[in-house]
Amino acid sequence: MKGILTTIVIVAIAHNTAFAQQSTAQRPRLGDTVTTASGLRYLFVKQGNGPRPQSGDLMIVHGIGLFTDGKEFWNTRTDGNLWEYNFAVDRIIRGTEEGLREVREGDRVIMIMKPELAYGERGNPGSNIPPNTTLVFDYEVMGVKSLTLARVLREGMTDNSLDTAIARARRLPNLKEHYVSITGIRAVVRTANTKQAGDGEKILALSIELAPDNYLLHQDLARAQAQRAAKADAIRSYESALRLNPKVTSSEKQNADAATRALEELRRGGL
Repeated sequence: MKGILTTIVIVAIAHNTAFAQQSTAQRPRLGDTVTTASGLRYLFVKQGNGPRPQSGDLMIVHGIGLFTDGKEFWNTRTDGNLWEYNFAVDRIIRGTEEGLREVREGDRVIMIMKPELAYGERGNPGSNIPPNTTLVFDYEVMGVKSLTLARVLREGMTDNSLDTAIARARRLPNLKEHYVSITGIRAVVRTANTKQAGDGEKILALSIELAPDNYLLHQDLARAQAQRAAKADAIRSYESALRLNPKVTSSEKQNADAATRALEELRRGGL
């Protein structure tokens, strides 16, 4: 796909004047390039039949970021970490925010952004993106989730205690249909711990009930248990995390190494 993508980018840049101003009200055909009023250019290389995101929905996305010469600066497929975006809620660069309004689950779209739609005059030093750089993004929408556990808990905690929010969540007849986002759950855990130290464990425990095979949840729970000196519980949770971790991507391997070191410390009587 990278070779095809690079060819698309080169052709798109070389034929800048050929891009037609098209209405985004009608879904474009595969390969047709749309130029919006802001100057964003995008084209679909795959079109799905899934739902369109609504405000607050969680979008689960594979993304590749490139310079116009085809050099990558970001690739979730290599990292093994899907990008999660709360549609119309999270703050992201202008071009991506605009382009994702046009997609649905199953789509794969190439977006070409002039600097003012990306990182502008400041660039992004953390990603080695210089100032005033045109960027290309390849986004594939793997899922659009309107039901997420993080959203239920976040909304429940607005005016209630965490225990009340969890009790309300458990009463939902469709609770098992709610998607467990590791990014979202970690954010809710941080909020809960800020209000009451240690409360995040309750959220992690509920999350594991719904997503028992998510090794990151077990690993996060193990850290929390170790911090409160619940050694036996932490050992069991780290063992579960290591058993469930596929250890394929660099991120998975790094997490496995961290869990192994922590487990060895616990077994020696540390932490």
